[in-house]
Amino acid sequence: MKKLPLLLLLMILSVTGYAQIKFEKGYFIDNNGSKTECLIKNIDWHDNPTQIQYKITEDAKAKTGYIKNIKEFAVSDLRYIRVTIDIDRSSKDLKKLSDTKNPEFKEETLFLKHLVKGEANLYLYEDGNLRRYFYNVGDDNIQQLIYKVYRVSSIQIDKNNRYKQQLWTDVRCDNIEESEAAKTEYKRKSLIKYFTKYNTCIDPSFVNIQKREDRDLFNLSIKPGIGFASLPYRNRTSSNVGDFENKTTFKLGVEAEFVLPFNKGKWAIFIEPTYQSYDSNIETETNPSFTGTPTIRNYKVEYKSIELPIGARHYFFLNDKSKLFVNVAYVLDFEFDSTYSIQINAADPTSFDLESRTNVIGGVGFKYNNKYSIETRFATGREIYGRFNAQSYNYKSFSVILGYTLF
Repeated sequence: MKKLPLLLLLMILSVTGYAQIKFEKGYFIDNNGSKTECLIKNIDWHDNPTQIQYKITEDAKAKTGYIKNIKEFAVSDLRYIRVTIDIDRSSKDLKKLSDTKNPEFKEETLFLKHLVKGEANLYLYEDGNLRRYFYNVGDDNIQQLIYKVYRVSSIQIDKNNRYKQQLWTDVRCDNIEESEAAKTEYKRKSLIKYFTKYNTCIDPSFVNIQKREDRDLFNLSIKPGIGFASLPYRNRTSSNVGDFENKTTFKLGVEAEFVLPFNKGKWAIFIEPTYQSYDSNIETETNPSFTGTPTIRNYKVEYKSIELPIGARHYFFLNDKSKLFVNVAYVLDFEFDSTYSIQINAADPTSFDLESRTNVIGGVGFKYNNKYSIETRFATGREIYGRFNAQSYNYKSFSVILGYTLF
């Protein structure tokens, strides 16, 4: 049983060569202005790329195109243009804030993602947590929309929101009020809305080039499962150890999955509250005392909890309907009505409440048609303590979990 997760992981690794993001129709323009129709590997980049992989035909060998040789490329509804431009990379991390209000520009050659194309153009550059927006109107040069968080003193920070003045000065028409520029946030959705309104004002037939495909970014699933659990225990004041029996347990969970909006939906985060229970008992008999009566001890544990895994998942696409996944999660555990009791001979049992700790889980699985899934999940040991006594436990489990996605 312990070898099963390893075998499934090896299966996943063996097929990753076939689980890659697809090459899709696109083009690139080289430094001479020549346009090449081709197939481009659409990674749905989070960070703006510095190179692309492409094929001239489906059966051709993949080649790499570098930013120094490509002026522009497009695939699906994504379009990137190369510019040499001033960019301010000031951090918004509180520990790294600049003491200067004005942007600290540095000239770089970048691919900018074209978000809105019209009389006024909006572009995006992302690199990790850095996000900068750029714009131009008509034939004007592209420049950065200025937004900067900076430190005023050791206890005060402020923001340079000059981009709002740039919008009102350079990107305005009769249908836009100054208050609209002032209320526009330095965020993708808000800026796209502003630039779209401006371009529609200039040209009522305006249609934006980038129509994001409808994506299923939130999934809610029912997750019943079977667990195989054991509960080794020890006495913290002595070397006595033992094991409650291995038990088959039943689980029922509800998973909320949030698919991240980049890299073609290959990454997701999830939270999965799950009810689980385990109960077992051990009976021991010691040598008779001088009265000739043996001492019979009955140890019983009843453990119930709501597990709350919070984790990350990565998908490997096999085809349009099938995908493998791996996930890892940190598990909070909220026990209730959980007790450990000792009964000696016919006396009334003595009970102690149990208190559980956190642990980590890892799983591998298969999902079909974005609807049905099966997963094997292995959990690291979870410490459980008997309150007010010296007993401690190490709850271990291996589970097989089915899933049905409601939406």
